[in-house]
Amino acid sequence: MILYAVIDTNILVSALLTSNPASPTKEILNHVRGGTITPMINGEIIGEYTDVLTRSKFNFAKTDIEDVLNLFLVKGENYAPECLRNEFPDLDDIIFYETYLLKEDAYLITGNLKHFPSESRIVSPADIIQIISLSEKANNHILSEPQAKYISDVNKVKLQRAWEAIERMRASAVANGIADMSMEEIDEEIRLAREEMKNEHRQKLLTI
Repeated sequence: MILYAVIDTNILVSALLTSNPASPTKEILNHVRGGTITPMINGEIIGEYTDVLTRSKFNFAKTDIEDVLNLFLVKGENYAPECLRNEFPDLDDIIFYETYLLKEDAYLITGNLKHFPSESRIVSPADIIQIISLSEKANNHILSEPQAKYISDVNKVKLQRAWEAIERMRASAVANGIADMSMEEIDEEIRLAREEMKNEHRQKLLTI
C-alpha cells in the first residue's frame, strides 16, 4: 500500500530547517524517500517550493535546492488541477487543496490547518505519522513495504544527492541561526515569496 499526499510548502521547509532528527516533518521526508508517501506534485507546487527555498533568509546553495527538488520529482506523481475556485481562506493555497482533491484517498499534509477546510484527510505532520504507524500495525507492515517500483541508476544517484543536500541544508540552517524556525515564521517567509512572485508576474505583464 502506498499513501498519496500533497505536502504543503511549510512541511518541506520545516523538515529542512529542523535540528530535531525525530521531528514529524523530517519523518515525512524519510517516508517520501522510502516510498511510503508518494508526493502529488505539479509545476505550480514545485515552483513554490523553489521560490521559497531560494529566499535569502535561508541561504541555501542553488545546487542543494535542485537536488532536494529531485527527491519530489523522482518520487512524486504529477496531478494538474484547474483551480477554478475564487473563494478560499488563502487563494494561494488553492493549488494544494485542489491537487489533493484529484485523488479520492489522498491526504493533504500541512503545518497550518487553519489555511484549509476542516476535513478528515487534511492533517498535521504528527497526524500523518500516527496514521502511518497505525496502518503499519493494522496491515502487518504492508504500508512500509510499497509495491516495487523500478528506479533507474540515474534516479538512484539523484536520490542520494538529494539526501546529502538535505543534510547540508540542515547544517546551513544551524550555522545561520535559523534552525527550528516556528511554523508561523516559515509561513511568513512563504507569504513574502508569494508576494514577490505576484509582483514579478505583474511586472512581466506591464512589459508586454
